[in-house]
Amino acid sequence: MIVTNKYLSEKELSQIFNLLKHPLRRGILKQLSKSPQTYSQILKTLNIPESSILNYHLREMGDLLIKKDVNGKYTLNEIGEICLQLVLKVKEKEDIHRFNKLQLVVERLKSTIYFIQIVFLPLVVILALELFLLNIIDFGSILGIFTYNVIFSIVLSTATFKVNKELESVSISKFKKKEKFGTFCSNNS
Repeated sequence: MIVTNKYLSEKELSQIFNLLKHPLRRGILKQLSKSPQTYSQILKTLNIPESSILNYHLREMGDLLIKKDVNGKYTLNEIGEICLQLVLKVKEKEDIHRFNKLQLVVERLKSTIYFIQIVFLPLVVILALELFLLNIIDFGSILGIFTYNVIFSIVLSTATFKVNKELESVSISKFKKKEKFGTFCSNNS
């Protein structure tokens, strides 16, 4: 966690919250977290249609969140860095929400696949037996039908298993990142 030597006044705190509510300002914070950038780099990277829009937002952010270095590049100051951490936390929660939605879709897909397998297996067995009893197909054809059905089930189950494994690995990596960030925060406080 970034620690600043400066105490914030109630007025500065209100300004910060007011500044962070605009998505373009949050985008500027994220952009400047990557590296110090010139005015034109920020304009181009964030696809801002008019320079007057960027002028306005940089002026609003002012010395409270950003500063210019000797090369004329914008960079985050101490308070800007703290605000960035807040902004990144919000983004992280949105990613988790999207991840949970994806996990729900995969679970529904797995349920649907299992339902299809459970419903169609008896239907295929009944159809194959009826065709066999009517002397339309022979025993070898029945074995072929069952073989294709087993292969189809294995392919569906394997694909579902792989997607589920990938989701679990993404989930574990996100947890490890959070754990590292939590350790970093607790070590620095």
